Amino acid sequence: MFASDEQGAARGDGAARDGYTRREFVRVMGFAVGVLSLAVDGCGGQGDATAPPATAGLVEGVVTDVQGTPQANFGTLILMYPSGQHVGITVTPDGAGRFRYKDLPPGDYQIRFQAAGQAIVPEPYQHPIKFTVQAGKVTTLAVRIQRGTFNQNQVEIYCGDDFYQLQPDGAENGETVVKLGTIVCWYNVGIKVHTVTGGPWNDSGDLQSTQSYIWVATVPGVHAYQCKYNQPGMRATLRVVP
Repeated sequence: MFASDEQGAARGDGAARDGYTRREFVRVMGFAVGVLSLAVDGCGGQGDATAPPATAGLVEGVVTDVQGTPQANFGTLILMYPSGQHVGITVTPDGAGRFRYKDLPPGDYQIRFQAAGQAIVPEPYQHPIKFTVQAGKVTTLAVRIQRGTFNQNQVEIYCGDDFYQLQPDGAENGETVVKLGTIVCWYNVGIKVHTVTGGPWNDSGDLQSTQSYIWVATVPGVHAYQCKYNQPGMRATLRVVP
């Protein structure tokens, strides 16, 4: 049986010897802790906000460091559906650290901040950020990050509902190629329960939404894996090369 620790990371006694949960890996490696906060206003926003159309919503936000200093022209924000699928819209903060998504249809969304090797948004803070867009209203997001030089020998594969996807722009249910020793993190950004079953790690155990599983790529070859709950479509491969 797989249990959840206090930070919500799945963990199992039968996991592969070199498999860690996301939380455990952060603790082991001693990563610097950043901060991300989220504020959602049902109506309103920045003083210079443009009112959205009555049938759509507007999302505005600002990226700052933990002291509140705006991070100009830094990083990318990727807009996704609740399932984890990309909407197809990415934005970069402007010279004041602000970003905006215009004319979004009402509904639930999430965004991911991306600045590989330059900034992190570690647990226990929510990432991706989940929010709801309402017609004719402004949703305001505040993203606080920790900048620095971080381990770039890591890839992140999202487990969305019915697909795996290498971030930030891999093909859904495609092949991910990594070198020996790479840290591979599968992260459930969907609503359903998923697993990462196959390969030398055998099974991740059940991953609830926002839970993750980490395996260090120590075995070369092509490793097929799948979600045992979402078939036949949710299958992908991991190719480990010297």
